[in-house]
Amino acid sequence: MYLNLATSATVSAAEPQPSEERISILFLGDNGHHQPAKRFVELQPALEDRGIDLKYTDSLKDINPETLAQFDGLMIYANSEQIDPETEKALIEYVEQGHGLIPLHCASYCFLNSPKYVDLVGAQFQRHGTGTFRTKIAEAKHPIMKGFQGFESWDETYVHTKHNEKNRTVLTYRVSDQGKEPWTWVREQGDGRVFYTAWGHDSRTWTNPGFQNLVERGVRWAVGKDPGIAPNFPPEQAGLVTAFDRPMDVPETQKPNKDVKPFDYVDVGAKIPNYTAGARWGTQEEPMSLMQKPLSPEESQKHLVLPEGFEAKLFASEEIFDGGKPIAMTWDAKGRLWMCMTLDYPNELHSSGPGRDRIVVCEDTDGDLKADKVTTFAEGLSIPTGIAFHDGGLIVQNGTETLFLKDTDGDDVADEKKVIFTGWNMRDTHGGVSNFQYGHDNWIWGMQGYNDSHVVVQGEEQPGFRNGFFRFKPDGSKLEFIRSTDNNTWGLGISEEGIIFGSTANGCPSVYMPIPNRYYENVRGWTASLTLHSMADTNKFDPVTDKVRQVDHHGGYTAGAGHSLYTARNYPEPFWNRVAFVNGPTGHLTGAFVISRHGSDFSSTNSFNLVASDDEWTAPIQAEVGPDGNVWVLDWYNYIVQHNPTPHGFQTGKGAAYETDLRDKRHGRIYRIVYTGEGAKEDNGWQQDLTKASPEELVATLKNDNLLWRRHAQQLLVERGETDVVPALIDLLSNDAMDSAGLNVGAIHALWTLKGLGALEDPNSDAAQAAYASLKHKAPGVRRNAVQVLPISPASTAAILNSGVLNDVDPQVRLMTLLALADQPASDAAGAEILAMLSKPENFRDRWIPDAATSAAANQGASFLKAVAKTDKVDDALLKLVAIVTENYARSGPTDTVADLIPSIQNAQPQIADAIVNGLSNGWPKDKKPEITAELDESLATLSAKLPPSTRGQLVRLAVNWGSEKLASQLKELVASSLERLENEDLNARQVQQLAREIVQLNVKTDPPVEVELLNIVGPQTPGEVTSAIFSALGTSENDELGTYVLEVLPTLTPAARKDAISLLLGRPAWTNNLLSAMDSGEIQLNELALDQRQALSQHPDRDIRKHAEALFMRGGALPNADRQKVIEELWTTTEQKGDPAQGKLIFKRECSKCHVHSGEGSKIGPDLTGMAVHPKSQLLTEILDPNRSVESNYRTYMVATVDGRVMSGLLASESRTAIELIDAEGKKQSILREDIDELRGTPQSLMPVGFEKQIKPEEFTDLLAFLTQRGKYVPVPLEKVATIVSTQGMFNTKNSPVERMVFDDWKPKTVDGVPFQLVDPEGTKKPNVILLNGPQGSIPPQMPKQVSLDCNMPVKAVHILGGVGGWASPLGQTGSTSMIVRLTYEDGTTEDHPLKNGVHIADYIRRIDVPESKFAFDLQGRQVRYLAVHPERQEMIKSIDLIKGDDQTAPVVMAVTLEAPE
Repeated sequence: MYLNLATSATVSAAEPQPSEERISILFLGDNGHHQPAKRFVELQPALEDRGIDLKYTDSLKDINPETLAQFDGLMIYANSEQIDPETEKALIEYVEQGHGLIPLHCASYCFLNSPKYVDLVGAQFQRHGTGTFRTKIAEAKHPIMKGFQGFESWDETYVHTKHNEKNRTVLTYRVSDQGKEPWTWVREQGDGRVFYTAWGHDSRTWTNPGFQNLVERGVRWAVGKDPGIAPNFPPEQAGLVTAFDRPMDVPETQKPNKDVKPFDYVDVGAKIPNYTAGARWGTQEEPMSLMQKPLSPEESQKHLVLPEGFEAKLFASEEIFDGGKPIAMTWDAKGRLWMCMTLDYPNELHSSGPGRDRIVVCEDTDGDLKADKVTTFAEGLSIPTGIAFHDGGLIVQNGTETLFLKDTDGDDVADEKKVIFTGWNMRDTHGGVSNFQYGHDNWIWGMQGYNDSHVVVQGEEQPGFRNGFFRFKPDGSKLEFIRSTDNNTWGLGISEEGIIFGSTANGCPSVYMPIPNRYYENVRGWTASLTLHSMADTNKFDPVTDKVRQVDHHGGYTAGAGHSLYTARNYPEPFWNRVAFVNGPTGHLTGAFVISRHGSDFSSTNSFNLVASDDEWTAPIQAEVGPDGNVWVLDWYNYIVQHNPTPHGFQTGKGAAYETDLRDKRHGRIYRIVYTGEGAKEDNGWQQDLTKASPEELVATLKNDNLLWRRHAQQLLVERGETDVVPALIDLLSNDAMDSAGLNVGAIHALWTLKGLGALEDPNSDAAQAAYASLKHKAPGVRRNAVQVLPISPASTAAILNSGVLNDVDPQVRLMTLLALADQPASDAAGAEILAMLSKPENFRDRWIPDAATSAAANQGASFLKAVAKTDKVDDALLKLVAIVTENYARSGPTDTVADLIPSIQNAQPQIADAIVNGLSNGWPKDKKPEITAELDESLATLSAKLPPSTRGQLVRLAVNWGSEKLASQLKELVASSLERLENEDLNARQVQQLAREIVQLNVKTDPPVEVELLNIVGPQTPGEVTSAIFSALGTSENDELGTYVLEVLPTLTPAARKDAISLLLGRPAWTNNLLSAMDSGEIQLNELALDQRQALSQHPDRDIRKHAEALFMRGGALPNADRQKVIEELWTTTEQKGDPAQGKLIFKRECSKCHVHSGEGSKIGPDLTGMAVHPKSQLLTEILDPNRSVESNYRTYMVATVDGRVMSGLLASESRTAIELIDAEGKKQSILREDIDELRGTPQSLMPVGFEKQIKPEEFTDLLAFLTQRGKYVPVPLEKVATIVSTQGMFNTKNSPVERMVFDDWKPKTVDGVPFQLVDPEGTKKPNVILLNGPQGSIPPQMPKQVSLDCNMPVKAVHILGGVGGWASPLGQTGSTSMIVRLTYEDGTTEDHPLKNGVHIADYIRRIDVPESKFAFDLQGRQVRYLAVHPERQEMIKSIDLIKGDDQTAPVVMAVTLEAPE
């Protein structure tokens, strides 16, 4: 069977189609987890445009001589394990007779029964990890490799076996710390040729232009054609010239120095925490007592392991510091080292009164490149963590305040002090502010840790922020929070063109900041997620010792600090503006992260270490490029790095750090990491003093090859404030040169210096004209910055459009151009240009450009919408953007432009018109009314006639509110026709709700009111779901009289409809007062209110309603007893009596099922109760009657009052800076914009209300407990509270890996061999749902627990396990090794172990691999899950079951456990 999929693709002008004869290739796939058909669709168009035709088959029947003879070659991408002799013969002979074979990736694990096939390919797949990497070219002169420089991609890291080196030439290797793995090779056999590459796991590689180019080359060579016809890769494309676009060869690592003394140790007693890898945060094994003694600076230096060609040179140490430890460093304009020295960190923060910490200046006065003078600039500080220079003084982050300190008399001692900011939260002293850096934009940038700070700026408290990037004006006049990271944040890096990067302490060692929050927040109604996550391919680090002690994220950057890029020119060129340095003090290293870009986005990989040591005291916390152009490393040199959690047996001190006398207060070292290899510059110092430089010299320094000096020169020129240097700065802009890193640094800094001097404010000035001209500069970094500095002016908008930067070849330039257009004045031309650029695949598929385009389009407002109205290209992404832009436009009530917009929508595509009208209706303020001219009224009427009924109602309501006479006449007609449809048409509940909501929102004044008309539809014959839909629609009404209307019809409602009515009455204060009055009069009984409704009334935001409700409850005895323990004791007998499970099930369905699931019945809001039978009745009684005794944070209740008077309560399901989402006790989700919230209040209460004893009788409690603890033949064990990982994300190497996921099509109960299994629903990726135990491989298993415990409390015939798989399991690893132990603990305390063996019970998850003692159960999108059973030796009460990691290399997975009771 063949699939002929012809798909068009754009061919670059730089890559003409080949003119020679076309090549025909048969592509053999299968139906396995690699999804060959999808990969075919990704590759086929690209090769078709290059003259290579692919035809797809997934049938081995097509591998026969007759079919193969039609093709020049055979491409295989499949995992078919068996091949019959006849097919094998046809394939081998086909190749040997002179044809080509192109096996890709998994084809090396195909036809496992055929040694001849394995030999033909050249090797067989054995195992893999994952990662982002590039390969090393071994045969650059081979015809395939000429003009090919390689590419980078995420992929599986294949390792092969059964190598056949005969007639094989390896073209590239994948190089890692395990050695060199052959990756791409060619073979010749008979008259035929074979091209193989291990690249190609998923679309990330198959859509990579580098992979497509390599495959084209391989195909051409394999079929005997010229591979040189393929274009060079990377293509020589003007503009894509930055360091991020180039390959980088990873430097070799030096061998450890053998000329070292043995370590000395001292027994300190049980004082050294021993946190357990993979266990719950803070869990420890037995404390350690043997502590290494510190080494001298000279001896410790010998233990540093660096890349080849580098040398560590000590600059300063505790020998001259005179007390304290260095915690932060920077250099002044004289090249002198400034450091924060601390004794107070971490336990002794002095918020008031003098501390013990200092700022010191370290100098080399004799030219030997070592510090010999230390001056204390300021003292009496407490935990200073950041320093930056300004106006001849120093900005210091001093605990809870930001200070400006200045020396006014020249003695290098501060004598002037000013408080700039206060309000920094330091409840946890390692969650504060750090990393002050002077940015290109003339602001000071910094990072805020996870403390929630409400900073006071010029007397005004700012909104709180935590975890992320911020910046402030050096004079303290403004502060802006830029963007959130996902945890405690200690690293900042700024590239030479001003791109912002960072790192966090835990699990996110490298992060890119693409777009500041303000561009999202300026778009009203936009609810995008603003939290940034790691761009690194792994969190794992690579220490040179196993003496690594960590709290969490074991084996990785659990204390990641810093992210400075290499921004000088001493190091080899591949480092320039490309390699970032992230410190891992717990691993005794500074890692080097190589940054690559993908469109406007970036990724990074920790390819090597700049510094690593086996000295347990070595703890690098900062690595920055110093004044000499080398990286300087601040070694905190401390044996104790861990801050919290507090280990068992220790006390928590101030600053949330545990107290120990082992924390060092004396040592610290500063090293210069000097390049001494081939082409190294002479290491002869940095004699320069910019404070004495002339203006001309400062301008010249803007071209210096070290960013540190350029920053100082720019800052000094800006703070000097004189415009006499403007002509010289303009001259720098006229220089169109570009260095080998694709930069013109002088022009970049000239632009920002002009900006800082105010020379660009007049768009007609020479400086502004030079900035406009720089939009066409040869260097993309200059264009990127030029677009940011332009004056806010229509002239700037025009210049941007005229220059073509919106369609620049460099995606960073396009990104910044869109952000510039979000700030510049709007224009019709800009709106049209933004729309046009969004239609290009390289833009709408980009990670960040659509977000920037949304902000830019929103700024254009009507101009963009009028352009959209003319387009005939409509897709979901565009409609989403239009909805956001329109609502933002509408929320300002633009009465001056909407009259021009309405006519333009009349001829728009229906979906576009619908989206615009929806946006206008949703966002338009009621008090903003445009002038209704005859023309506008006619346009509204014309548009209305073209809209579908649902959207027409929205337009009519909007237009009537504006004052439209033409549509006012339609309003009552529209309502009447809609009511008629409701009464006469056979509509489903969803249609009823939509139509009724539109009627209500039209807000037409009728007699009787529309709310009454809708209530009249509800009757005994009305289906319950329709009644619920009508009440739901009525909830959107703003009519305060609705409460009285509802109470009038209440007696006629069915019990279910009464519940809906009561829920409705709780929606607005006026209606709630009606409800309480009805309860006063007895029309509504207290027992008609559900417990959660009573709880909502007791916590109501309106104080009067709250008091009224409490008085009612008190009179009616509805208030629960506050003494929950007393209630538990009163009902304790229900746990000792025998109940009726059948009756208990009815009680569950009546009282519990709206929030809980049992055996598949009910709603999943609270915990699943299916497996409660393993818990004793006493425990269940306590949790039911006292739900607030231990409330998980995700089950707490929040109360919300909106500005339009609605009141809601429920679980806070998700939130962003601009919106929240609530789930109420009925399971309904509601999204609420923050700007619509009048009050948001979290409560300490669970959504499970207190007072359940008021709902049911004691005997019903007995029945309910009997039902919940009923044990049939099979009892599912609840895994919700012990699950360790989310299986819908990658579980072994990276969360982003789709192949590492185990995903069912649904999470309903499953059955294997008659045994039922209860799965945990991960709710997307929110909730851990499976047990992954600890394992030594990968980045994630080392963080998992080594043991989990399950309640049992019953005799067991068999323990049934849905799992039987693991990472790095059979066929990998040692057959017969212990993967997992199932330990049964009987009631008498004795234990019984059942080991599960790799290759016997356990197999790898990656595909179906059978082992004898477990059974294949389910195919999970190519992955497998298996079934096995453990049989206890004794039929006695088992108290608990422990799943314990064995001693092998596997990482076992358990998805569900079911107990079988004895007969």
